Amino acid sequence: MSNIRLRAFNIIERFISKQKRLDVLDVKTIIENSLRNDIIAKKNNYLIQLLKHASNTTGYYKNLSRGTNITDFPVTNKNTIKSNFHLFESSKFKGNKLKLVRTSGSTGLPFKTFQNKEKVRRNNADNLYFSKLAGYSVGNKLYYFRMWDAYDKKSFLNKWLRNIKTLDVFDLNDAFFNKFVALLSTKKHQKSFIGYASTFEQLCKYLDKTKSKPIQTNLQSVIAISESLNTYTKEAMKKYFQVDMVSRYSNVENGIIAQQLPGTEYFLVNTASYFVEILDLNTDTPIKNGNPGRIVITDLFNYAVPMIRYDTGDIGIMDVIEDKIVLTQVLGRNIDTITDTKGDIILNNIMMLVNNYHELNQCQLIQKSAKTYLFKINIKSEFKREKQFIADFRPHLGSDAIIEIEYVSEIPLMASGKRRVMVNEMS
Repeated sequence: MSNIRLRAFNIIERFISKQKRLDVLDVKTIIENSLRNDIIAKKNNYLIQLLKHASNTTGYYKNLSRGTNITDFPVTNKNTIKSNFHLFESSKFKGNKLKLVRTSGSTGLPFKTFQNKEKVRRNNADNLYFSKLAGYSVGNKLYYFRMWDAYDKKSFLNKWLRNIKTLDVFDLNDAFFNKFVALLSTKKHQKSFIGYASTFEQLCKYLDKTKSKPIQTNLQSVIAISESLNTYTKEAMKKYFQVDMVSRYSNVENGIIAQQLPGTEYFLVNTASYFVEILDLNTDTPIKNGNPGRIVITDLFNYAVPMIRYDTGDIGIMDVIEDKIVLTQVLGRNIDTITDTKGDIILNNIMMLVNNYHELNQCQLIQKSAKTYLFKINIKSEFKREKQFIADFRPHLGSDAIIEIEYVSEIPLMASGKRRVMVNEMS
């Protein structure tokens, strides 16, 4: 960071650092002591205050005459909020200056909400805390991979002060990676990456193909967002950049829900800013730790548009490890969860098997019916290992599975800039 940037950044920080430090300290204290009695009481107080606020100031919850017991409140989702948005808006915040947040998410459903300044401040604290856990230090050069046309762009001043380099992933190809790797080889300052998991997978496959040696570029941290992070990418990033990358579980409309720690597979839950429940796949009944269910969250700090028992559309498994509340697995979008021919959910991301087929450019698995599966494959030449590919997947899908393959020139991006690796088309 240049002296001018550092000086400007420090001037701004001087005015806001006290409150920021208090916010980060609150996040840190709660997450790292989640099972302590006084912390449990503090979290319950955050929850009760939000429920009271929603009941008193929103049409949706006021009409339901709810109390302060979370299980008395209904489970909601994007469709519920979008269809009744005016009823979710708090009368206390109407007319106030709020932050507009827009997303289409992995479902492609356009969605918007608003956040009050306290919520924005909390998100900033969450980001500082979890980024530091991953190895990022404020001021490091941050390379941010995203489909920026799908999101509100950061201002030039914002990027300059925070030392952020935005990189659009709309057209990732060999020329892009060649130029990027050449840039890294000349930049020895401390730096960090954040972006889609698939972007880093493609980067590693490019380095495999070019038989690259480890890149000495002083990389401090890598955070994968929005998509499942597979073992191949983690190991390859370690090989090429000497860094333990982590996966962050978050969404645009709320923020950081959980994140891996370097060297771990589980996700540390952000109990400081969300009340997280795992509910039965077919009912709104909470289930015991260790079992897969729907991830449902209550955002404790968005008072402008309260999101209570909000079904994220994801499936996960919650547990307690070393006195910390964690998600041992985040299984991805509910609509993208597939079942085998017996109807059982395939818990592990079986698409990791594709890592054994480096000749493939892209691959997508679609469940067409209870026993019919379609693989869309993008490959430049003939797929000589097609029979072996099908044989590798059959034990996971079912011995009686009907497995079809369709060769395509491209698997298109969604509006969010992400590709769905697994799709369930059953009604």
